[in-house]
Amino acid sequence: MKYYKYWKKENFTIKIDNQDEVITVLAGSNISVEDAYNEAREQSQDIEQRIAAGEGKESYQSAIREHVSDILDDENILTICRYGAKVLNTTQYTILDLDDYPASFFDRFKAISKLPRKARIIAKFEQNIKKYPQLGSDFRIYETAKGIRVIGKNYIAPSTKGYVKLMRTLGVDQIYIGLSKKQNCYRARLTPKPYRMKHKAIKIRSPLDCETIQYKDWKSSYETAAERYSVVKLVKTLGTDFEKDSVIKLHDSVCNLQANKRLA
Repeated sequence: MKYYKYWKKENFTIKIDNQDEVITVLAGSNISVEDAYNEAREQSQDIEQRIAAGEGKESYQSAIREHVSDILDDENILTICRYGAKVLNTTQYTILDLDDYPASFFDRFKAISKLPRKARIIAKFEQNIKKYPQLGSDFRIYETAKGIRVIGKNYIAPSTKGYVKLMRTLGVDQIYIGLSKKQNCYRARLTPKPYRMKHKAIKIRSPLDCETIQYKDWKSSYETAAERYSVVKLVKTLGTDFEKDSVIKLHDSVCNLQANKRLA
């Protein structure tokens, strides 16, 4: 998991086919804004060299290009996503976003077919984990507005061989799989989506937007509105419960779990 505390967006002039072209580079640093500027300048030079050599974009682990609101420890940070919600990013737990379940032909003849959709997702997950011991045996299972969130005590690195196949087998959302693999961590939204609260929307295009007065004014009203909603409801636990882990306690608290409000 790569993330940065400081960001700098800057325009640079580079040569493309012997012509001057202006490009905008956003770069991050954990040292200072000045260091982020130096990194942006180096990136612009690298872009110029790669274009001249006819090379494509390099393949590497992408940094989380979001404002870091809190650093909990080396494995857990909180960021602000593109629509203003707070997000947990973790390399300590495996977090699965299940909006549906991998159905089989024989399911229609079993009792699972008579369950409500979210209950079917959970039942199917419990069936699947028996086949994949690498997932561990300790889980917290939550209902979300759209589906089910599973937090597993055992961490499976998204860079692990066979990761994508395993996630698809479990029915994990395809976009979520791609993002987890790209950033080599798991994510869990902790505060409501604005549109589900009928709250004014905001677009955060870069981490620097979270330093503006516009964002800070929006954040104040957003947090007030969020108090009337919960992001998750705990459905059940499997194995040994780890509710007292500090990160889980924070997850449940910021999600407003105990308030048991309408999901958003």
